[in-house]
Amino acid sequence: MTTPPPPPAPDSGAPAQTITVNKDNVLDVRKTILAAAEDASERLNDLAPSLAVSPPASDEISQRAAAVWTANLLGNPDSHFQRLQQYVDNVIALGEQLGEAAKQYGYTDEEISASFQSKRSMR
Repeated sequence: MTTPPPPPAPDSGAPAQTITVNKDNVLDVRKTILAAAEDASERLNDLAPSLAVSPPASDEISQRAAAVWTANLLGNPDSHFQRLQQYVDNVIALGEQLGEAAKQYGYTDEEISASFQSKRSMR
């Protein structure tokens, strides 16, 4: 049984947000971005088990349909879950770029590291 891949993410039509950083706010912006990414990662990982679809009956069609839905929602490389995880990874990468910007502003690795302490590993 094959099904089409999930549709691409909708274009919200809203203009992309821009973030202006400078020496005075780069560490605060980094902290905000990484905290949001950590929160999103935790929520996404907590949600993952509920994306598995159980077959409503024991017949072959129900079994296959549940497997396909689970793959589209959770298991496939282009599943909805994986797309959301990629978004979170991109936000984390933005936070890492802000760390590099902070170095260019003259902050030390210790100052940058101290500006955000992860509650757990995000990747």
